[in-house]
Amino acid sequence: MTKFGFIEFGGMAALIATKMVEAKIISPKDIIIYSSSENEHFQLFYDKYPTAELAANEAEVFTKAAHSFICKQTMEVLPLINNCAAVLTSERHIISIAAGVSTDDILAISSDLQISKLIPSLTMRVDIGTTLIAHSNMVSNENRKWLEDTFDLFGHVMTIREENIEIASNLTSASPGIIAAIFEQFMEAALRKSSLSDVEVFQMINFALAGTSKLLIEEDVTFSGLINKVATKDGITAESVELSQNNLPAFFDELLNRTQDKHTNTKQEIEQQKRELLS
Repeated sequence: MTKFGFIEFGGMAALIATKMVEAKIISPKDIIIYSSSENEHFQLFYDKYPTAELAANEAEVFTKAAHSFICKQTMEVLPLINNCAAVLTSERHIISIAAGVSTDDILAISSDLQISKLIPSLTMRVDIGTTLIAHSNMVSNENRKWLEDTFDLFGHVMTIREENIEIASNLTSASPGIIAAIFEQFMEAALRKSSLSDVEVFQMINFALAGTSKLLIEEDVTFSGLINKVATKDGITAESVELSQNNLPAFFDELLNRTQDKHTNTKQEIEQQKRELLS
């Protein structure tokens, strides 16, 4: 019997496990979980699927599972690999969802692993959006195919070079939050300029976003193509587009600069951690 492991069980781990069970890719009894805290995500999942196996420690998950999802915080991943190195054999497939730890970082601690990096998105909850995947060279074709085919059921999978994963994750897993923050400000501005209620404004923007996404996907139109369809010369929309084109480039450049600085700081911390673990 093939087991599927989860080490730590927060919101994203619960989402991944739930989607896999609901899609009948796996049965709850085929899941083995180790979680250091019985948080609400863990408790809700286990209450619903009590046949899932609970491991006594992380090493038990790695020992029993053919595919193990590491869902720990970035700075906890390498110590985990180091502590469990004795059971991390080459036939096991390890999937890390920590954006700040590269497959090379993990291989520096345990060189024989089949390690894949997975960057899921919250939009997977509604079977749309993009999941990013990068594989190390050791990952077998069978394991590559299993991971990619599985997550393709929950939206769209893109396998990319790991050097691009930081920018790409801004465009996929981070973008729902960024988009929500931008349109929250659009909503606040509309409220300041009208007597509309927040419920009315939210509904207008919400359906406009949903419709825009549907048009882009179903009519296979680009952003500029959609702008040309909506923005008539000298019209209200054209005025708004011009303002956006003048002011938003600086905002998005700064956004990516800040996230890149964060990634750079994390890389430095990871390098220091590797030196300590390997010394």
